[in-house]
Amino acid sequence: MLAKNGYLDLEEVKNIPGYPGEEVLAKKKCVVVECEQNIPCNPCEAACPHQAITVGEPITNLPVVDPEKCIGCGLCVARCPGQACFLVDQSKEDYDLVTIPYEYYPLPERDQEVYGLSRDGRFLVKATVVRVVWTKANDRTAVIEIKVPKGYGMEVRNISTDGKRIAKETPDIEADNFPESDDNNMYVCRCEEITKEEVIRAVRAGATSVNEVKRLLRTGMGLCQGRNCSKTIERIIAQELGVSPAKVPQATKRGPVRPVKLTAYTSLDIEAQEEMFEHDW
Repeated sequence: MLAKNGYLDLEEVKNIPGYPGEEVLAKKKCVVVECEQNIPCNPCEAACPHQAITVGEPITNLPVVDPEKCIGCGLCVARCPGQACFLVDQSKEDYDLVTIPYEYYPLPERDQEVYGLSRDGRFLVKATVVRVVWTKANDRTAVIEIKVPKGYGMEVRNISTDGKRIAKETPDIEADNFPESDDNNMYVCRCEEITKEEVIRAVRAGATSVNEVKRLLRTGMGLCQGRNCSKTIERIIAQELGVSPAKVPQATKRGPVRPVKLTAYTSLDIEAQEEMFEHDW
């Protein structure tokens, strides 16, 4: 499922060492690490002060959960770069609790009604926010605990606050029942935390190209180097100026144009490598 659809289905989750088991979740809150990729990664192990998650050696091992050591603190939820750590509590009689990482803006508030999404982003059920943890130590990743109807604890893995979008995608839900989502406060450049509203203000102040917006706001200067936001900024400029996106000057391409695999070097023969490194760059 991961290779085919980009996400794990429930049956796959239950067969990996990061799943503590139905009996555990029926008794207490415990971490579920939905990770099935043998990659060099262990922040979840380092984050847990009780050694409830173990990766060990080699670092490409899958995380193993020890449910007896897990106290449901949630420190691992924000630390996982792949957002694969969740807390699940199915011990309540009338509802389940799910704790998720959340990196969208604006953040929901306590007691707010939101829309629980499945692993593939589909609307499943309405949920209620129980608490929002937003600390500097979590490095801009919020940890949100939600209350979902009984039986959905292992199904809901994200939330949406955009009721209009949910209504549009779900025919049996009336759009009039949901408030408008304030899209202008959503991040366009997540690396530098620049919102759509800030980009619009820059355009209305005179910026007419992606490069000009970049000079004013630092958009595209983060880790992704504009790979994720430049096209979005281009469309915002086009919308504000009333022109086609093709007429908006694109961002200047800077080298390296794209990442180069190490095999581009390691696959060379010895003579070619010596020639490459002896060259006077």
